[in-house]
Amino acid sequence: MRPDCIVSDMFFPWTLDLADELGIPRLAFRGTSYFSLCAEHCVRTYQPHKNSINSDAVDIVSLPGLPHKIEMLISQLPDWLRTTTHFTHLMEPITEAEEKSYGILMNSFHELEKAYEEHFPTTIGLKSWSLGPVSLWANQDLSEKTERCKISGSEDRLEVIDWLNSKPQNSVLYVSFGGLTKLPANQLNEIANGLESSGHTFIWVVRKKENDEYEQAFPKGFEERMKESGNGFIIKGWAPQMVILDHPAIGGMVTHCGWNSMLEGLNSRLPMITWPMFAEQFFNEKLLVDVLRIGVAVGVKEWRDWGNEGGGLVVKREEVEKAVRLLMGGGEEAVDMRKRVSKLQDEAKKAVEIGGSSYSSLLALIDELKTLKKLKN
Repeated sequence: MRPDCIVSDMFFPWTLDLADELGIPRLAFRGTSYFSLCAEHCVRTYQPHKNSINSDAVDIVSLPGLPHKIEMLISQLPDWLRTTTHFTHLMEPITEAEEKSYGILMNSFHELEKAYEEHFPTTIGLKSWSLGPVSLWANQDLSEKTERCKISGSEDRLEVIDWLNSKPQNSVLYVSFGGLTKLPANQLNEIANGLESSGHTFIWVVRKKENDEYEQAFPKGFEERMKESGNGFIIKGWAPQMVILDHPAIGGMVTHCGWNSMLEGLNSRLPMITWPMFAEQFFNEKLLVDVLRIGVAVGVKEWRDWGNEGGGLVVKREEVEKAVRLLMGGGEEAVDMRKRVSKLQDEAKKAVEIGGSSYSSLLALIDELKTLKKLKN
């Protein structure tokens, strides 16, 4: 059977030549937000960091031409957009291949990013289809999620669910920085102190730098105090994230602003504390905090290259405590965020159901590919 199209990840631009050879369309796939792609295009086009009076890293610049007023520190912009790096050269063929592709598939949904879904084709000139949240298509059956707890000999991970069962609804903060980020001991120490001082219950998935020791990362007696009081559950390594997030005791999430984790948090109706590191994560933070208004920024000021998360400024314990108290404290701002994210959760579920926006978008894509095929025959 001959394929009717190729769906290709961004890092395989050579598939465009293959698609041309076979006479079929190439559809690019980006595992990120419309907002981040529009913001990235804006920085490349207008270079606001170069137009700043001082061009100092601490300067605040506006990103022109976007549907919302977006301001960022120059230091929060990806370095490969600010200057020319090896990644700048890597992105050139990727961007060129996308621009020559038939269109782009997005792990998003209309109700989440309507303004940027509409802004994207008019500004970048590329057709797009919103097919997300992909994790809702793939994990509609609760038993599928439960099975994730049992893989790779990790039966002991079910202990965290027993711990959660003993906690009140919306009382636990889930803290995770994704599968790639490894923080240095001095930053982990500040997080530990901030979490403990906040007085709120938490689950913390800890990934540390290889050469650091937990004795350096945690305050003296921290793990023992958390275990005895039941105020903290620490996971060193892999965690059954989707099962944890869906538990009614979880009331908020600290996220590195990776797009998959953000969507999983949204799917579980969780407001978030944003702690971006690298890639497009600072753009995603702006979407969460300034556009959707379901996030609280902890105050990270510097974009960092992957693998160098330990460089630059450390987020202090006082900032961690302040963000946790705001998100989990039950104040008016937190209540409003919880209402907004609950509405988005409902819309996400509807999007992948029959007749929903993502379901309809997928059918429209299939019909368009069928029409293309008929025209060629």
